[in-house]
Amino acid sequence: MSNSDSKEPIIGDLAGAGQIINSEVVKRTYDDALSPAMREIGGLSTDMLKSVRLFVAPFQLLAAWQDRFSAFCDRVRQKVPAEHQQEASAGIAKPVIEALTYTEDDSPLMSMFEELMAKAIDKREANKLSPLFPDVIKNLSPFEARLISVLTKGDHITDDLIKVDENLIVQRIYANFNFSDFGDDNHHLTIIQNLREKNIVTFIVNAKPDVAKQYPNIIIKQGFEVRRTLVRLTMFGRWFASACVKQNKD
Repeated sequence: MSNSDSKEPIIGDLAGAGQIINSEVVKRTYDDALSPAMREIGGLSTDMLKSVRLFVAPFQLLAAWQDRFSAFCDRVRQKVPAEHQQEASAGIAKPVIEALTYTEDDSPLMSMFEELMAKAIDKREANKLSPLFPDVIKNLSPFEARLISVLTKGDHITDDLIKVDENLIVQRIYANFNFSDFGDDNHHLTIIQNLREKNIVTFIVNAKPDVAKQYPNIIIKQGFEVRRTLVRLTMFGRWFASACVKQNKD
C-alpha cells in the first residue's frame, strides 16, 4: 500500500472508507481554540482551558495521523523478512487502518494491531487469520488485552475459602497473579465475564486443591470448602492470541 503525497490525508484515500475527517483542519481547530487570541476573545479561564484539553486533545491523534500511520507501517514491515512479505488482504487491512485513527500508540491494542498486520503481510501466516480479528481487538479494553497476553503464558489460578450454602467467597487464600494489574478483584472478574461472552476465555470452577498438603495450617469448618478456579484461553482465544499477541523471543 503506497503512501499518499497529500499533506491532508483522509482515511478513504488509504482504506476505501470514505472521507472521515481532514487532519489539518482538526489540528488548526485544536491550535486555534487554545491560542492566546482565542483565550482573550472567549474569556476562557485557565480551568476551562484544562477542561477543553481533556475533550479536544484526543483529536491530535487525527492531526498526526499520516506520521503515525507511516511509523506503524515501518514497525510492521520490520517484523517480517522482506522475502516473505506480501500485500495484506483487504479484510484485515481496511478495519485495522480505520481503527488506528483512534488508537493511542502506547496502547496494548496498538501492539495487537501491529502483530495482526505483521501476520497479514507474511506469506507464511496470512492464511491462518480470521477477518473477525480486527473487530475483536477494537472491542477490547486495555485490561482485557493485557489479560489475554498473560494467559498465553499459563492459566490464572485462585484458591478461595467458600461458604457452600451461600456460594460465597469468605477468604481468598491464593492467586498466582496480582489483581492490581487488572484494576482490582471485581474488575478482574468483570474482565473475565466479558471475555467469556466473546468466547476468548473460559473458567473452570470446583476444581479441588489438595488442601491438607498445600494449606496444612488452614482449618476448614463444617459448611466451608476450598475451591480452585482456573481461567484459561478457549480454542478461539488461543487462535486469536497466536495472531495478535506479541511473542517473546527469549
